[in-house]
Amino acid sequence: MVVPARKPQRCSERRFSTQSLVTVLFGSFLLVLVFIAGILFNELSHHNAPPSSILLRGSLNEAPDGHPNAQQTKDLTQELFIPDTTKHNEKKWGKILKKRPDDWKTWGFHDVHHKFKCSEHAHDQNKPMPSMEYWNLYRGTYKRVVDNDIEFDSVPPTEGYTMNEDGKQPYYAKISPGKGRGLFASRDIKTGELVHDGNASDVEMSADDWRKMAFALPQKMTCDFTEWTWTQPTERGGPYKIFTAFNISILMNDSKNPNTMPKDKFSSKMYAVRDIKKDEEILTDYKIYPTKWEKVGLSS
Repeated sequence: MVVPARKPQRCSERRFSTQSLVTVLFGSFLLVLVFIAGILFNELSHHNAPPSSILLRGSLNEAPDGHPNAQQTKDLTQELFIPDTTKHNEKKWGKILKKRPDDWKTWGFHDVHHKFKCSEHAHDQNKPMPSMEYWNLYRGTYKRVVDNDIEFDSVPPTEGYTMNEDGKQPYYAKISPGKGRGLFASRDIKTGELVHDGNASDVEMSADDWRKMAFALPQKMTCDFTEWTWTQPTERGGPYKIFTAFNISILMNDSKNPNTMPKDKFSSKMYAVRDIKKDEEILTDYKIYPTKWEKVGLSS
């Protein structure tokens, strides 16, 4: 039997088969690269996402273009617990917490006071006067975690605030023997004269805002903050509110024999109840503003 001879394969057919194989291999290689890139992108995105310890009160609703609007972004920033990475003097001001407690919204005034060991700080009569560096960090923390839109007075906080059209309030800050930080008359003050106007200085805040501030400050600043907040109603029959200040006006000391008092517990304006000599300490009676933490949502 004669076996028919095979037809010789043409060179063009061999080239076609080789090119097809190369194309298939190259396509497979690209698919593998795309798959690996997808895995790496997912891992990097997960790594850079906010940690689970960041606490949010609510979620953002997307705007029509799929992105949060400006107000929502602001609200989110204020709800986040973002530890301050600004370098500060831990020896002077203490450490900053890395995260808020999971149950931070249930904490009251006395819980925070105990957590940060503020009793010892309160009795330390050698605390230095707050410097501009101090006030910048203190005010900056409030803007960062509570209200980024707040506008502070143009008068440096180490000097006070703009009380009226005549300028600053009539006092300055220095160390008071036996009391620590205090305020002193910068000139002679007559009986009945307005010494301090809280309406131009005081800042009102909610209980949650108070907690945000307390947990975001360095330890010693948190203790100052607990000393520098109080409660009062602003009208007869009205609700109690939380107030603080961000300048030296907050350093006015307590006394059983005050020389400066408001007309009643609803007013934030303080008047000289007798003549006050230049360089005499400005004193008030803290009892005029009864402390009612349970009335403002900060009971323990």
